[in-house]
Amino acid sequence: MGEREELLAALRARLERAATTGDPAAILAAPARAEAHRLARYLERDPDAAGVLESAITLGRLHHQRALALPPAVADQDRRAAVRFLAAGFIVEMDGLPSELLPSLAEAAIPFAEEQLARLKSSEQPADYTRVVGLFRHILKSLPEDHRFRALCLSYLSLALSGQYLSTSAVEDLREAVELARAAVRSAPSGSVQMVTYLNNLGVVLRGWFDRSRVLADLDEAVDALRTALRMSPGHAPHRTEMLYQLGLDLGSRYEVTGALADVDEEIDLIRGAVRATADGNPDRARYLSALGGALLLRHERTRVPEDVDEAVEATRAANRAVSHPAPHARSLRLGGLGLALMARYQHTRALPDIDEAVETLRAAVRAIPDNSFFPGLSDEEVHQLNFVLSLLNGNGQLDEAIDVLGAANRNGDPERAMGLFNLGSALLTRFDHTEAPTDLDEAAEMMHAAARRFPDDHILKATALVHLGRALHKRFTRDGVAEDREKALRIFLTLAETETTPPRIRVASARAGAGLVASSDSARAAQLLEGAVRLLPEVAPRRLRRGDQQDAIGRLSTGLAADAAALALADTSVGPTARAARALQLAEAGRAVLLSQTLDIRSDVTDLHDRHIDLAERFLELRSVLDQDSAPPLSAADGAEGPGPERHHLAREMEALLRRIRSCEGFTDFGLPPTVGGLMAEAEHGPVVTFNISRYRSDALLLTGRGISSCALPGLTPDTLIRQVLLFYGALDDAASPDGKRRMAAQRALRKVLEWLWEAALEPVLSALEALGEAIPPAHDQSPPRVWWAPGGLLGLLPLHAAGFHTDPEGPRRRTVLDRVISSYTPTIRALRHARGQRPRPDGQSLIVSMPTTPGHSPLRYAQEEARRVERLLPCPVQLTEPAPAPDGASPSASADTPTTTAVLTRLPHCAIAHFACHGASNHTDPSQSRLLLHDHAATPLTVSVLAQTPLAHAQLAYLSACSTADPGSPELLDEAIHLTSAFQLAGFPHVVGTLWPIDDRLAAEIAESFYTHLARDPSGELDPAGAATALHHTIRGMRDRYPATPSLWAAHLHAGA
Repeated sequence: MGEREELLAALRARLERAATTGDPAAILAAPARAEAHRLARYLERDPDAAGVLESAITLGRLHHQRALALPPAVADQDRRAAVRFLAAGFIVEMDGLPSELLPSLAEAAIPFAEEQLARLKSSEQPADYTRVVGLFRHILKSLPEDHRFRALCLSYLSLALSGQYLSTSAVEDLREAVELARAAVRSAPSGSVQMVTYLNNLGVVLRGWFDRSRVLADLDEAVDALRTALRMSPGHAPHRTEMLYQLGLDLGSRYEVTGALADVDEEIDLIRGAVRATADGNPDRARYLSALGGALLLRHERTRVPEDVDEAVEATRAANRAVSHPAPHARSLRLGGLGLALMARYQHTRALPDIDEAVETLRAAVRAIPDNSFFPGLSDEEVHQLNFVLSLLNGNGQLDEAIDVLGAANRNGDPERAMGLFNLGSALLTRFDHTEAPTDLDEAAEMMHAAARRFPDDHILKATALVHLGRALHKRFTRDGVAEDREKALRIFLTLAETETTPPRIRVASARAGAGLVASSDSARAAQLLEGAVRLLPEVAPRRLRRGDQQDAIGRLSTGLAADAAALALADTSVGPTARAARALQLAEAGRAVLLSQTLDIRSDVTDLHDRHIDLAERFLELRSVLDQDSAPPLSAADGAEGPGPERHHLAREMEALLRRIRSCEGFTDFGLPPTVGGLMAEAEHGPVVTFNISRYRSDALLLTGRGISSCALPGLTPDTLIRQVLLFYGALDDAASPDGKRRMAAQRALRKVLEWLWEAALEPVLSALEALGEAIPPAHDQSPPRVWWAPGGLLGLLPLHAAGFHTDPEGPRRRTVLDRVISSYTPTIRALRHARGQRPRPDGQSLIVSMPTTPGHSPLRYAQEEARRVERLLPCPVQLTEPAPAPDGASPSASADTPTTTAVLTRLPHCAIAHFACHGASNHTDPSQSRLLLHDHAATPLTVSVLAQTPLAHAQLAYLSACSTADPGSPELLDEAIHLTSAFQLAGFPHVVGTLWPIDDRLAAEIAESFYTHLARDPSGELDPAGAATALHHTIRGMRDRYPATPSLWAAHLHAGA
């Protein structure tokens, strides 16, 4: 027997003797204290040795008996020692411990229980949670109701039960966790330093409960609790970083329910703060970075801001680097997050390295899961990452593999998990689009139906699952003709379109799909659906996005939407023809040029506002200036630094609030709002405005005249016919430049045929209808023709409406051409026309002439310098910027103060009333905001539509763009948006702009420009009147037409846009 055993035996004998005799002398004697001291030293030296618990309990009983035997004044030391040693027995719930010591023993056990609770973060064993839950229950059972640590233990037990729920899925655990967390907050003394902890724990537990209850009030309570905790927590508090993270997660969960972008914006800001506050090497940093990536992807799903997905890639990369040897499920989740971020970026960039890396990363995510099984305690979002299908839907031979892996995952895990079913259904739908295999479509519908049924009603992906189900059913109806599939699809689309919490993109798509199903039987219902979709377009491409991102967001979603809505409104016979026409015009206005209209909202004249509310006006101008900027500085996301994306989000939100505040001021209720029907009517004062509406349902012209709004049916202007004519026209334009003379002549005949068709199908019916209304009366021989404004929209905007007609007919009072009947001007919308007319240019200003006879990387313009010379003598106060000739060796000349660089032009434009450009122009059909005028430094610093749109000008009156294709609307998906150089100059402040629809002849361009300015002179003094720009261009082009009637390619490209 060793010394420890001898000491233990001796102390036990003393305790037994004292208990038997009732005499405490054996335990009070000095040898007893010495033996106890020596045994305690053994425990301190080797706390993990065998028999330690037995020794500790014996020492505890000895000191307890001594404390009972000694006078109270000297018993305290033994009592404290008794508690210290007996706490080990309390922790293992040993029977027979002194009842009077139980409160003290419970308090002594709290540090050990806290340590065990902290260790649960790295545990995946349900038994560990059960043990910690039991210990805290035992502690609370022994603590008095008013004990100072009772609230703390209630909060800790709540956290332990919440963690146990993740392992057991026992709802009663989670429900009790919430009540305990609430009780902890209620029972904490006022001013308790621990209140921050209790509130934080309540917020965390409530979010878990909300995932089960789906009661929004629970989540609101969680957010409020964490906000209060943060307010009470000093900036250097040790747990503040974790609270930033937890509040961010709660706000993200609330965003998924309500769709309130402010919540996800704040989530991202908070988690960025957590990342910044966490040092490299801290294991929490990986968790925060991973959450940041997920939040950015969540917002990107809604806003499509590319910077979000770039930052998400960097954040999830950093998360994977942050921990050397993570637990298997954590590694899988982080790899899955990176894979999804790469996939999202691929959707923007189509960069093959992203998709290749995504596939490999997500394969690694699946391999990291033991036995390819899913952990039952993972959230749906985590299962979504582990299922990883989105990364494989790329049509590059990976789709079958994706479906196999997903099928296996759903078999090996929980086959009823909504996310797994959703992902498998998505993969099957994508494969069906490639192969049209009937079984894929049937199984996809089954998977999506099961997924939609499993998702809670307010889950952010429920709407996506339903819209996929609707599409699958619609496709199956088209294939099989089963009416039940059609009815189910229609019910789904109608529900999604009318549910305000559904993301705007899905609402718009659902409304279009539903309208397509009911249009033939119920045009009124279809019109109502599409009207709702049109009104949602600004939410699809909100101001918080940069211009290019807005184009991506609105793209295919809006193509033809306004036209279909207006057409179905005209077909709705439940109201009279005047009301139908007015509604159709309002829908056309709302659904066209959405991005232009958003900009016009904040281009309102602020003169009156500045006079009456200078503080609001100045802040409005500051915000407008920043939001107009379209450049993005580089991000540095991995270290948590804030990029430009969040700043723009906040500024856009502030602008919306500021506009509401301005409109609350007397006299400014309409500030920045689209015109009412009455406002539209006012724009007919100077002449009729004709809005063409071409749809698969019907085609019409909407006529805005002094008499009101009416419509003119155009049955010959069908979409298919228009497409054929546009293709014929532009094919002929290409041939018109052929060196083959016969081919050139045939091309001109083809162009004339298209213009003749355009007259018969569109312009002649419209002019006749206007004449019947007393408008656009053909002029007498000595009269100036009346003015008409055309708003062609869509594909029709590619054709020269002003040049429609039979130009080889003999002259006469009723010649069948637009040129001989009216003076034409163009506008994207009546709202844009109102903006152009509302400009108040200052009366003075220079004239700027930009001439590019040579252009780096492009063919020379031999007559550009001659054009500049001709117009210079006609323009007031001319300032000329001319590209110098290349050096003899062909090198580009260096720039000087008079070189037409982008900076030089933008510096001078604000001082100019008239700007004339004789240069190359380039239309970008992929990204029309990047269409540009080619100046000296066009390769490095181009003068693009986007740049011009950011340039408000005070003196601007007339811009003449003697360049190629400056009014070409560009991308087929954005034709309704009218994004081109001509509209950009209008937006910048020029009420009158002369542009071109296609490349123009260099020599004739100089003649046309000189003739235009000559006609623009108001009297023999030669003073120019920019307000007469439309008339001047009309007479110039008609003169050219009279010279070359059979060659429309030479004179029909020029058009006037604006007031």
